[in-house]
Amino acid sequence: MQASSEASLSSSAPFPGQGLDVRSRMTVSVLASMVTIALAAPEAQLVLYGMSLIYALTMRNLRMLLIAYAALLLMAGLAFACVRGLHALVPALPTVDFGSMLVPFLRLAVMINVVLPLAFSSRVQNLLNALRSLRLPFCVYLPATVMIRFIPTFAQDIRQVCDTMKLRGFRLSPRNCLLHPVLVFRFLFIPLLFRSLRSSEELGIAAEFKGMRADTACMRARPYRASRWTRSDTLFVLAALAAAGAAALCQITLSDIPPGRGGMGGMH
Repeated sequence: MQASSEASLSSSAPFPGQGLDVRSRMTVSVLASMVTIALAAPEAQLVLYGMSLIYALTMRNLRMLLIAYAALLLMAGLAFACVRGLHALVPALPTVDFGSMLVPFLRLAVMINVVLPLAFSSRVQNLLNALRSLRLPFCVYLPATVMIRFIPTFAQDIRQVCDTMKLRGFRLSPRNCLLHPVLVFRFLFIPLLFRSLRSSEELGIAAEFKGMRADTACMRARPYRASRWTRSDTLFVLAALAAAGAAALCQITLSDIPPGRGGMGGMH
């Protein structure tokens, strides 16, 4: 668990929302995922995005947020190019403009804004205790904890691999990615694959040393610092509910799409 521990230490810098309980952050994440799926109007999604962006900025990790947005913009550009290419090859297909693809990617942006603060501010033990308090089975809360903590661990792995590439005289840049795709694949993606496998193996060994198995999952580990639900957590959840209500009201008043009819597509 060396990579996970390094990621925890690197992400433990204090910021305004650091004192929030893990359960309140998880509640807001689940609420945001349900609301952003239920609402399909661009105006409502923009309200959700604006409120979630304020929450994401409290993380004070603008570099990671910008990297996530860059990846999101790359995905949007590739999707738009593929749709345009299919329409050029098959003119009978309906045309799709960029505005019709705005809602799905706004949904992804909202989830980025709420998941990153949860991943970079929550320790493994706090996540385990919070999920275990919901009476979830062992096969559910342990993989969920690993998935959440994988984000900062993977970011730390990318940073270390990029530093290794610099020491070898190969700098990762858009120009080198276009001119030397094979070298980028060898120097970046293959080491990341093996580091991910090693991190998963270390996680399993660490869990066994701590006595966490399926037959002993009911055993309660005593955390180093007990988490408490405070007034700030209540206000945080109420603010999230108010933002969801404002987004729903915005869809009702400014759009002809009723709430709950958005589904997963959001394309018209």
